[in-house]
Amino acid sequence: VLLQGGLALIGDYGHWGEKEDTFRGFRRHEVVEPLSDPGNIDVTADVDFEELVSRVLGKHNIEFFGPLCQRDFLYNLGIDVRATALAKNKTPEEQDDILGAVEKLVSPEYMGERFKYLCAKAMRSQRPPAGFSYSNCLFQMPGHFVNEISNCVDESLIGYVRAHSHLELVGRAVIARCQTPKIAVISGGGSGHEPAMVGYVGRGMLTATVCGSIFASPPSSDIFRTIVELRRRGAESILLIILNYTGDRLNFGLAMERARELNIDIDMLVVADDAAVDHAIGPRGLCGTLLVIKVAGALAEKGASMSEIVDFCQRVRGQLRTIGLSASGIRAPGQSQAFELADDEMELGLGIHGESGVQKLKLLPSRQAVDIAFGQLIRGTRSLDVERDDNVFLLVNNLGGCSNLELGIILKDAIENLEHRGLHVKRVLCGEMMSSFNMKGFSLTILKLADDIMPSVFELLDFPTDAYAWPKTVSDEDESQLTLDQSQAELVNQALQGVVKRLHNEEDTLNKMDAVSGDGDTGTAFSRAADAINCDLANNKLVVSRPSSFFRRLGLIAEAKMGGTSGAICGLFFAAASKYISAAGHQGKTIEIIADAFESGIQSVESYARVQPGDKSLLDALMPAIDFIKSKSTQDVFTAQDWKDLALTAEKAADDTKTLIAKVGRAAYAKGGVDVNVADPGAAAVALIIQAVSDTYVKAI
Repeated sequence: VLLQGGLALIGDYGHWGEKEDTFRGFRRHEVVEPLSDPGNIDVTADVDFEELVSRVLGKHNIEFFGPLCQRDFLYNLGIDVRATALAKNKTPEEQDDILGAVEKLVSPEYMGERFKYLCAKAMRSQRPPAGFSYSNCLFQMPGHFVNEISNCVDESLIGYVRAHSHLELVGRAVIARCQTPKIAVISGGGSGHEPAMVGYVGRGMLTATVCGSIFASPPSSDIFRTIVELRRRGAESILLIILNYTGDRLNFGLAMERARELNIDIDMLVVADDAAVDHAIGPRGLCGTLLVIKVAGALAEKGASMSEIVDFCQRVRGQLRTIGLSASGIRAPGQSQAFELADDEMELGLGIHGESGVQKLKLLPSRQAVDIAFGQLIRGTRSLDVERDDNVFLLVNNLGGCSNLELGIILKDAIENLEHRGLHVKRVLCGEMMSSFNMKGFSLTILKLADDIMPSVFELLDFPTDAYAWPKTVSDEDESQLTLDQSQAELVNQALQGVVKRLHNEEDTLNKMDAVSGDGDTGTAFSRAADAINCDLANNKLVVSRPSSFFRRLGLIAEAKMGGTSGAICGLFFAAASKYISAAGHQGKTIEIIADAFESGIQSVESYARVQPGDKSLLDALMPAIDFIKSKSTQDVFTAQDWKDLALTAEKAADDTKTLIAKVGRAAYAKGGVDVNVADPGAAAVALIIQAVSDTYVKAI
């Protein structure tokens, strides 16, 4: 090998490492006692491939590939493609003979896993030997917690399946134990991307996944057997969803054609969400594929037809882009590193199998790195068509080697970067969802929330699944909570705009009222809150259709922007109101729920702030207004006269504070607590807010 640059191919029974009790005898293809009939029995023992490699590796300029089991070795050589070609135009009996011979060679029950193949070659050629790939190359003993490289994938699958009772292992296919849906969704590909795809098998997501060796597509026979098995279990149709890689397209495509010969209804979706490259064979499939899989699984569980699933998934696929960035290559068991990076370098646009990217850059802090990545995703070779004010879904994925602390920083920077670009991040997923073994990097996926997939895509992404790796998403849009329809939400938006305008116009008036006995900033405090509300309205951050979320956000704004006693009171009030609505669900009339929520807010203020009615605070205008609302809680809606009466109630209550003695805030320390003929500015602000809301609704009615 060293002198001539040749290859040494060793095929034998064997294992990686020592294995006891392999000494055995064979006679007429039967296992017998090895020493029972000396001279008439073939005696054998298994090879320790690890010992063989360790004698040479590191001492000579030789690299080893394998050991691969015979099944993987023959599939890599194309035995399934050759068998299909040989069987073409043959009689059924001849086809059975050909396929039967292949089955004996590759089946685990026969020779498929008994024989192992190891290859040694000189480190001259950059090409791996036929039947192997650089994912099977051993440069040094792998520094990983594996037992045998040849079966590390199988042992990993066994571990995951034993830990999750809803999964079943059939060969190298992981199948959900739940009732098979009418349309079964299958994915798969090379291993080394865990939790993808085994972690996404379960009700409401994948029905099954077929796993190949590390970074190697599964053979078509394994895929075909899985298709047939799901058909046997009751699936009427099969949908294959795969990443756009040549090996996956070929092997899944071949399995699909074999299935169609059996009249199985089957289709295939190929996802190519890579924003970095656009080769002739198409962009690569990356982490965005998981969103397509989740949508497809949810639709299948809901009973959608094949055409409905494919159509919607194609629309989602068209709005997806992903970009990867890493500060290291990959070193998986038995694999050489596809590219090298210096300690101060990072690679942009790399693939999940360790393929090099489109640009090598100096290592940058998270904020700048994220900006470069999004620049490629939004303005690069395969940019996503997004504009300012578009709504997007963000997925931040750990490629395997980032710490959770780093991932949190990347997540923060990604959200802020998109917001700075004028995009509205409506939902976020974050975690290690599709890794590249131990790569020190991350990928960013954007799903544009276009009109043709909204709002259904949120419902499908939130649809329940027992796939163990899918994040349990929490949404403000809980269907059990009080919800306003579109026309109601639009009125709330208009009312808020009226409130913002009124508070800005009356800022000086409120400040002058406060200056009599306070620090003269009440108008400014409410104006700051109005500015924040206006900003949130412009950026769609106020979910007015969900009162619980809406009030929670108002409370945070009051606490952060107003300050002082008024800010604390408003913060407590809206936080308690939000909590009440969240717990109450959607039981009762809207007016009744809102009134009870406001009353809960008053109780919270009285408990924590020790403010009572008559203490000359904004509560003195707020409580009479809430009492009025409660008096109308049996009604379905407010009439125009009700709105006018509500505004008059708040106005009169605010005016009545002129004669009260201030017991809270700075005014409590001035002039003995008495402010003759000056209303409390907080109460006056409440009256102005209610008047602005009333004007909007009266005009609408």
